[in-house]
Amino acid sequence: MKSFKIISPLLFALIFTSLNISINAQNSESLVSPFKGSSTLGTHEARFSRLTLLVGPLDGKNPTTLEVEGALVSTIYERPDNVTPFEIFKSYEKILKEADFDILLACEEGKCNSKKNVKAIYGYPKKEIEDRKYNFTENKSSTQQWLVGWGNHYISAKKKTADKTYYVMIIVSNEKNLYSVDVLEVEGMEEGTVELAPALLKDKIESEGKVVLQGIYFETGKDIITDQSKPSLSVITSYLKENSNLSFYVVGHTDDTGNTESNISLSKKRADAVIAALKELGVDSSKLTGYGVGPFSPSASNKTESGKSDNRRVELVLRLN
Repeated sequence: MKSFKIISPLLFALIFTSLNISINAQNSESLVSPFKGSSTLGTHEARFSRLTLLVGPLDGKNPTTLEVEGALVSTIYERPDNVTPFEIFKSYEKILKEADFDILLACEEGKCNSKKNVKAIYGYPKKEIEDRKYNFTENKSSTQQWLVGWGNHYISAKKKTADKTYYVMIIVSNEKNLYSVDVLEVEGMEEGTVELAPALLKDKIESEGKVVLQGIYFETGKDIITDQSKPSLSVITSYLKENSNLSFYVVGHTDDTGNTESNISLSKKRADAVIAALKELGVDSSKLTGYGVGPFSPSASNKTESGKSDNRRVELVLRLN
């Protein structure tokens, strides 16, 4: 089933010509290749654009949407005659999960909503597609009608790295062998993230008794700290060594997405991972106690993506005994 692949940005410049995707070096990389044997009908690139994603839950009348902005690459493909829409859908779903994307919505025909067909819901992205003005080899409006008006499978997904966030939207039509792949890249660090400095740590601990450990990054859904966290870990290490007489709680937090018990477990594992990393750098770990509180102490609303981002954090809290 795995007939395409997620392309690493580092390898992209070397192999993009084999993907049958029109791309230019000054725009965002295309992370997702077409299903093997597909042909390209049209493509659109924008240095800055808006993408509206459908996300769960869906209630039929008022589908939940998420608007994101950044560099966009959109492509419409024609799948091979011997490949079903369901195979395209399941293949993309599988490979995105394997690449550690968070699946925001994975919806196949007849299962998105108990009362309405998928195609009634998928009218939502239509204006977005019309605004992009694809360079089709056939009648533009006709192609859009078959893609959006008869879409029967849909995927939206998100992947966050230390310096970028990627969003993917896939619509698969049961007419004319059409499917589309949209990839939007958001530049920059997480909102609200600032570079840690020993003076900031000292000031926050003295004035508030706690500080968010900015610049600590984990692999998606895991307690594995990434290499991008090394500068912040170094600063935290310096502060703790200079204040070795103090004791702290290291507290992990999550947003309110998913299972509560799993979030509590993950937040504890991430707190313990930070302690383990600091111990390797020479910090006295007996002065640090790890806890995980999951979604129980948010710093912002979980109704927005930026709020969820703020809530996924690890804090250093002064311990008095």
